[in-house]
Amino acid sequence: MLEQLERNATLLRSSSPYNRDKYPPMLAIPDSISDGGRIALVAVEARQVEELYDAIIESRAELSPWMEWVHPEYSIAETEQWVTHCRKAWETDSSFGFTIVEHHTSQILGGCSITMDRPLHRNGSIGYWIRTSRTKQGFASEAATLLAQFGFAQLGLIRIEIFVAAGNIASQRVAEKVGALREGLLRNRLLIRGQPRDAYVFSLVR
Repeated sequence: MLEQLERNATLLRSSSPYNRDKYPPMLAIPDSISDGGRIALVAVEARQVEELYDAIIESRAELSPWMEWVHPEYSIAETEQWVTHCRKAWETDSSFGFTIVEHHTSQILGGCSITMDRPLHRNGSIGYWIRTSRTKQGFASEAATLLAQFGFAQLGLIRIEIFVAAGNIASQRVAEKVGALREGLLRNRLLIRGQPRDAYVFSLVR
């Protein structure tokens, strides 16, 4: 899997007009990112708000133990705010949010993002989630692979981290499936519902 990431990242970099070495003020927002497989990563946009909200509400019970922003009173207004935040983050090259869309059905399967945690050192981190009705079908690992390719080829990252709560076995399996190395357990790395949580750190490197 690591070799596949490297090959695909090289292809993306060679075909892209974007040169991260020049550090332009803003990375152009792509229509979508795909390798011809089952899914595409589509940059979050306003027209997706209602379907994205439905996917979140459907998955609230499964997501809320691991994601602070998913709570019992979650509203569509919060989805709208998140979409606006994502678009602004693209303008500052600080974070890049996508929906995960199935080619065959055009259904929003979930969401993912890559954040520039330490841009000086070209380090970033990724996160992902899949709606409850479409889990256990390999979509999360496909999305994480595409996201990592984007990070290496388009953002020029040399290290991508994945932080996963110690009890989140499904997300740990996704990280392992894409070839990320489990580096260790970080104590109190996450704060969820006001409670410190230990988290494993996984990494992909160029």
